[in-house]
Amino acid sequence: MPSVRSRHARVTAAAVASLFVLGAATPALATPHATGRPAAASAHHRAPLPTSYTIPGDKTYPEGIARQQGTPYFYVGSTADGTIYRGDVHQPATRVFLPGGEDGRTSVAGMKTDRTGRLIVAGGATGKVFVYDTRSRALLHVFDTGRTDVFLNDVALAPNGDAYISDSTHPALWHITAAQLKSEHVQQPLHVGVDLSHSPMLYNDGFNGNGLVVTGDGRYVLLADYNDYAFYRVDVRTHKVVRVDLGGAEGVSGDGLLLRGDTLTAVTELDHPEGQISVLKLSHDYTRAKLVRTVHGHGMHSPSTAAVDGRDLLIVNFQFQITNPHLPFDIVRADLQ
Repeated sequence: MPSVRSRHARVTAAAVASLFVLGAATPALATPHATGRPAAASAHHRAPLPTSYTIPGDKTYPEGIARQQGTPYFYVGSTADGTIYRGDVHQPATRVFLPGGEDGRTSVAGMKTDRTGRLIVAGGATGKVFVYDTRSRALLHVFDTGRTDVFLNDVALAPNGDAYISDSTHPALWHITAAQLKSEHVQQPLHVGVDLSHSPMLYNDGFNGNGLVVTGDGRYVLLADYNDYAFYRVDVRTHKVVRVDLGGAEGVSGDGLLLRGDTLTAVTELDHPEGQISVLKLSHDYTRAKLVRTVHGHGMHSPSTAAVDGRDLLIVNFQFQITNPHLPFDIVRADLQ
């Protein structure tokens, strides 16, 4: 894979073209806090399930994914034009759910579905978060930073219904409250939850804040620094930021994160075009992590993120800015247990 510097060059070019959206998700076997809730897949699954799911188009470059609890559906977005696709875990092909460009949604990155059926979508360089009703497809909210120097990358849901959004280019952790999500107001400002500008997490050239998850008690956000192969624990009450000690482990990067209990799973293609999934065990206070194993293969092609589906992970093959991507674009199913 390219160096961080060369990667920054391609990221910058993509952002200017309003195509680039990088999201997050890392596989960690089942992650209630990365996916909102564990997918109630057992009620819907009937064997055999497809091993992959195709996504239309030869310039789609899919990035974020959300598995909707209690249904057979998952959602995936295109960084190229903001189209959102919906798939059924029993069917091998996805279909357009929301056309690109609608509502100013010209690019999308990370996304999550909550227990009420809302789809919450980070809008990358648009500086906006879009929220839709998955039943009616209606636009419920647009949360707007009002800034042009941001890249809203990924979404994580807290147990109380709040949402946190990572920013890859501006040192902030953005926050949407459960009350805001319940409000009847469509257009709302997006507020900073934690200012990271004077924290140990330094924002340099390239992509910084990326994958994120909320701990089970709702107290902390674990945030990946994609540029620096680092992870940070952000206290959402005190705003204190602590770097997670990886015990000397190298090459652990978090494009997408998943969390279950004390197991953190990270998906990335940084330096690993074939894809790499890192599984880490966390200390009780989330300040230390031990790399347990890394996983390659499973049909990955420069993946960005993943969602939990029963025992499996649904892994998005992003292939961002690859001149001759492996077509069709797809999502692969992998049992890592």
